[in-house]
Amino acid sequence: MAIENIAYVTESGALLGVASREDIHKRGLWHETLHCWVVTRELGRYMIHLQLRSSEKADFPRLFDITAAGHIAADESVEDGVREIEEELGLPLKLAELVPLGVIHDEISLPGFTDRERAHVYLYKGAQLALADYRLQREEVAGMAAAEFQAFFELCTKQVEHIHVSGFHETPNGREPFRKTVGLSEMVPHEAAYWEQVAIRIRKELMA
Repeated sequence: MAIENIAYVTESGALLGVASREDIHKRGLWHETLHCWVVTRELGRYMIHLQLRSSEKADFPRLFDITAAGHIAADESVEDGVREIEEELGLPLKLAELVPLGVIHDEISLPGFTDRERAHVYLYKGAQLALADYRLQREEVAGMAAAEFQAFFELCTKQVEHIHVSGFHETPNGREPFRKTVGLSEMVPHEAAYWEQVAIRIRKELMA
């Protein structure tokens, strides 16, 4: 769903007004988003799923990112934002199926583009979910990959510089598998504090 208008808020979440998505990013206004991270368990190991952004995306094409994420429209609630998971990945999840991990501030600043998000972060523990189960929105998502969560945690907390991922990307002839080594430079440039907090909060939930 194309979102035209987004509510902008204070850093603590108080409503200030409504603006277009373009204006929100041009002016660097705080706004609300939903981030959903999917973790599965395979052969005794937790695996975290990453989406590969489409080459058609205006922002950060062909970089790895949050499993599913999206802006919350001005007339939506956080619960409504769950639609993004089904739109991007084909998973018809409800908010009650997700584990809330709290709000994490996430800022990305580039020339002419400042993204200041109050990200409502959730975890979906999809024990039986395989990468092959995803049905991707091609103009948004080019493929999916999985990494061992412990390695992802060490990458996000700067204990290692690279991790191994495996997955697929969509081609005109079907899904083509890949295995590669990636670092944070191959991922959307969320600020370091965001990556660290995501990893810590997911780990805490998995260990509970």
